[in-house]
Amino acid sequence: MPIPVFVIHELLMRIHELDPSIGSYRSHTFNTTGAVIMTSTRKVRIRKAILNRQFKDPGLVCESDLHQIANT
Repeated sequence: MPIPVFVIHELLMRIHELDPSIGSYRSHTFNTTGAVIMTSTRKVRIRKAILNRQFKDPGLVCESDLHQIANT
């Protein structure tokens, strides 16, 4: 199932609250493991499982998931 772009934007907004250095959304691509998002400051990788949880129920993406994304 394709992931809508708003899911990526929502995750970046949530991560930005924890780590403002994440930057703002510029573009993204999908690969076999998830998405690669280019921000104004860096490249961020988000696994399919997290994207799907954000899409189905954002409450399923915990703060530790967001920290893990921000720190990779």
